[in-house]
Amino acid sequence: MRKKAGTLTAVLLTAAMTFGLLAGCQTGGTDSGENKGGEKTESGKDSGKTKIAFIPQLVGIPYFSAMEKGGERAAADLGVDYLYTGATQANAAEQVKIMDSLIKQGVDAISLSVLDSSSTNPYIEKAQEAGIHVYTSDSDAPDSTREFYVAQASDEDLGRTLMDRLAEQIGEKGKIGIVSGESTATNLNSWISWIEKQQEEKYPDIEIVDIRYTQGGSSEQALKQAQELMTRYSDLKGLVAVASSTIPGVAQAVEQEGKAGEVAVIGYGSPETVKPFIDSGVMEESIMWDAEALGYLDVWAGVQVVEGKEFEEVNEIEGIDNPVTWDEETKTLLLGEPLIINKDNVNDYDF
Repeated sequence: MRKKAGTLTAVLLTAAMTFGLLAGCQTGGTDSGENKGGEKTESGKDSGKTKIAFIPQLVGIPYFSAMEKGGERAAADLGVDYLYTGATQANAAEQVKIMDSLIKQGVDAISLSVLDSSSTNPYIEKAQEAGIHVYTSDSDAPDSTREFYVAQASDEDLGRTLMDRLAEQIGEKGKIGIVSGESTATNLNSWISWIEKQQEEKYPDIEIVDIRYTQGGSSEQALKQAQELMTRYSDLKGLVAVASSTIPGVAQAVEQEGKAGEVAVIGYGSPETVKPFIDSGVMEESIMWDAEALGYLDVWAGVQVVEGKEFEEVNEIEGIDNPVTWDEETKTLLLGEPLIINKDNVNDYDF
């Protein structure tokens, strides 16, 4: 990972708070005559290279921008074209439209971070019928026909680790609330499930009082949900933001109520997203992983499957610092262990 070049600006924080209000769809690469990660081409001409596409849950936030950066780096290293294309709001219907467009373009492989498997599963099958390799990354659809899943860390490790870290902050007792993104997002729901299991098994004096959801992972909705939870439960000890996009809203709600240090805030947020709140003392820690490395792994995996190569049980990949493991039973490529972001290392990352 590269060192962060500078501190987070107020402009970036404002963008994080308002991305959910934006509309439209942003596509990458070929429309401008330049294939991301590949060579510039004349508009409308095919470069002849393998085309790997990734559909994030939304664009415009540091986390997925880091995945895009890693994907571009992998595409340049591996000599393929990379199409990063998504909507500015987390919207399953938009993912379906983008998938349909990529199928018509005849790309070689499509990877997607699933928002709602019931919406996208039929299009995974449609793409496969057209001869396109389809797999998931960042958020899985295990009930689909996807070929494999590129995972940042195991859902169990992510859920249990967050619960352990929050429990330590609140003295292993008290009421906590959860504010999540879309209610259909499989990765978010899986993390929440493991948070609940860890609480039930290890922390009998901690109570999860409510789980709230936001449309499109909106920071503004997350702020309102956090405010409502603190109003309803005046003795609330902790808030969990289960999505990088909801962290600014949850943290600002605690800050505005003057409850920094009284209500602990933790979540799954990129370093740039959580830095202002760690600096101000609203947050102590965030649970994360190397999003740029995940983007690199996503493209590398697509190239492997297009070229008909099998994954090894342990894969040493140039461009990724740590070994990547393969679970044949679950068809999962695992990037590594969860990363704890805190005041000691928040400035070490540029996403």
